[in-house]
Amino acid sequence: MGANQSAVYASNGANELLVPNKFASNGAKGLYMPKKTGQVLIFHSSSKWKSHFQSSKETNKLMVIHFTATWCGPCRAMEPIIRGFAAKYVGVEFIQIDVDELESVAREYAVQALPAFILIKKGKTVDKVVGAEKGALQKKIEKYMV
Repeated sequence: MGANQSAVYASNGANELLVPNKFASNGAKGLYMPKKTGQVLIFHSSSKWKSHFQSSKETNKLMVIHFTATWCGPCRAMEPIIRGFAAKYVGVEFIQIDVDELESVAREYAVQALPAFILIKKGKTVDKVVGAEKGALQKKIEKYMV
């Protein structure tokens, strides 16, 4: 991709094909969306993230943002766990944001330690988990997904 371009990618660890979707569920045209449910959306552009976030305010769907960094060992350890949660909790949207790539988004959510998980409903933060705390994160997902 060129320097000024960005896309949304989905990852389920299997490098599955993504399909262009002119009428994505969030109404945004031209984004690449996963073929299957239960995947993690990865944002590389602040503008794409903001657009997606704005449209998510319209739904009652729980959004879990995983703030991560390539250099963070516990973050990498949580990635397969998050993919497993995405497959299990298909009614929940899982987002991955690299704090080094999208520093402004990390600052907006006051991320100070990694990994950090912010749980959002209708545009409002409802809870958070800091650290590689699989059990704590799972309990909070189950609490707020209804």
